[in-house]
Amino acid sequence: MNHSKPLVKLYGIDGWLQWDTCDLEGLPPEREPGSIHDMGKIPKGQRENLPKMFTATTGGQFFIKNIHTVKPS
Repeated sequence: MNHSKPLVKLYGIDGWLQWDTCDLEGLPPEREPGSIHDMGKIPKGQRENLPKMFTATTGGQFFIKNIHTVKPS
C-alpha cells in the first residue's frame, strides 16, 4: 500500500484518511525473483511479520488492524 497510497477508513475515526507509508525495513521483499512468465512468489513469513502501524498523509500514526475499508485514491 506504500505504492498506491489508498484511502482508508478506520474504526473510531470519521471520514477517510490517505495512507502515506509504513516502515517495511527488515521485511522480506514483496515478491521473490521469477522468470519473465512467472511474476514471482510471495516469500514465506511476509504476512506474519507485517508492521502494526501506518502513517497517514496528515502525519498521524494509526493501527493497521483498525482499517475496515480501503479504496483507491
